[in-house]
Amino acid sequence: MRLIGWGAGAVVAVALVACGPGPSAPSDGNGGNAGDELVTVTVTDASYNVTFDYKTTKSFSVSRSALPGFPQSQAEREMLEAINAERARGGVCPSGVFPAAAPLKFEGHLHKAATLYGRELAASGRLDLPHRSQVDNRVPSQRMVDAGYRPVPPSGIEWVFGESLAAGMDLTSPAEVIAAWKGSPSHCAALFEKVLDGTAAQVTGAAGTYWVLNIAGW
Repeated sequence: MRLIGWGAGAVVAVALVACGPGPSAPSDGNGGNAGDELVTVTVTDASYNVTFDYKTTKSFSVSRSALPGFPQSQAEREMLEAINAERARGGVCPSGVFPAAAPLKFEGHLHKAATLYGRELAASGRLDLPHRSQVDNRVPSQRMVDAGYRPVPPSGIEWVFGESLAAGMDLTSPAEVIAAWKGSPSHCAALFEKVLDGTAAQVTGAAGTYWVLNIAGW
């Protein structure tokens, strides 16, 4: 049995409010520097009817290495390489033809979010693929921010938070997962989304193997 799912709430609107610098600014544990200027980012995810704020610093930087406790396995590395090979070729999807796209660059906060959600799905013991968590009701954009992915985008920008899911018994081959995603209009289009940050996480549970592809950017 093979299941796939795409997080429909991929495009969100963003508003920014700047705050003065002060000792409450987060340390570089959130990708910024202590004492740096705080910025409040308001995210409106219309597909899930969710609006939320997060605080970050103007000096936030993405993580190109894995975060402690959330290593990138060889299988996950190979999946990201296979996805980037697809992006380099461009592709024909059920919804149309997509030109080649730049490779996704591994991002540690997104990998943490993908791994945690993969663990939640695996722990359920079911091959269900909901994008709204059945544990805490959080949606993909919130999970990525919760994991520390907190850049400062231009005000008013449309920002992509994309989550693709796949699950099945012994679903370990990147080619098999990508082929399943390419058979769906939304999943296939997501493979060629023109963003740069991404990761793929693999988690195995009693019901099968789960894949979570997270992409983000503008």
